[in-house]
Amino acid sequence: MQCDRARDMIGAYIDGELTGPDRQAVAGHLQSCAACAALAQDLVRIGRQVAAAGREPAPKALALRVRAALAEEAASQQELQGNDPAEHVLQLPRRRHGAWGTSMVRQAAAIATACVVSSALTWGALTWTGSGTSLERDIVSAHVRSLLQESPIQIASSDSHSVKPWFNGRIDFAPDVKDLTSEGFPLLGGRLDYIDERRVGAIVYRRRLHTVNVFMWPAASAEPKPPRMETAKGYNILRWSRGGVIYWAISDLNAGELRQLQSLM
Repeated sequence: MQCDRARDMIGAYIDGELTGPDRQAVAGHLQSCAACAALAQDLVRIGRQVAAAGREPAPKALALRVRAALAEEAASQQELQGNDPAEHVLQLPRRRHGAWGTSMVRQAAAIATACVVSSALTWGALTWTGSGTSLERDIVSAHVRSLLQESPIQIASSDSHSVKPWFNGRIDFAPDVKDLTSEGFPLLGGRLDYIDERRVGAIVYRRRLHTVNVFMWPAASAEPKPPRMETAKGYNILRWSRGGVIYWAISDLNAGELRQLQSLM
């Protein structure tokens, strides 16, 4: 699926309106395209912000007035068939729709503002794809994708002895899984993901309301590498290697707490 087609369908995907092949196609595209995945997350955030702003109940008579206005408009369209479209446009401001028109104008202004914000976020997402490494984009995309799903885990358990065996036969190494509940990082579980054209393990932790994904895969060298903190798309990313395994931890958690998690693993 191309990005243009996917962006046209992301809204319906988030709202649960897609089914069958269309939903599978969009979900697959979000797994492989960091820009579209970031756009989807931005749309989810905008939706939550708009919902949090509250709504003014519509008057009960509004539906009748809207229907009447639509009927009037339909009649006008029939009268103007064969006329110059530009003349029709010039006539529109002279129409009077009553008190409900003011409310509709306000709603239109709010929608226009949301569209401007959405366009700006889309531009930012597309601009970002030209920077950063491919691996960083994969990490951010995988993290955002997990947040868009109903659950970021495939094996739900706070018991490390249940999570670790689940990976047997699914990836080519045994991930180190620790339950850090007593340290303030409860283990939620784990899942498989796809990073840098390989299947990797993902261990998921929670810190208050923050989700932390820790991606792991075998390193080319057993030589350990010290932690290195980076920031991309508003997320803190901490990477290091130890014991022949590469670790990438990502979250909107602050850098200090993300380093604390790394020190406990």
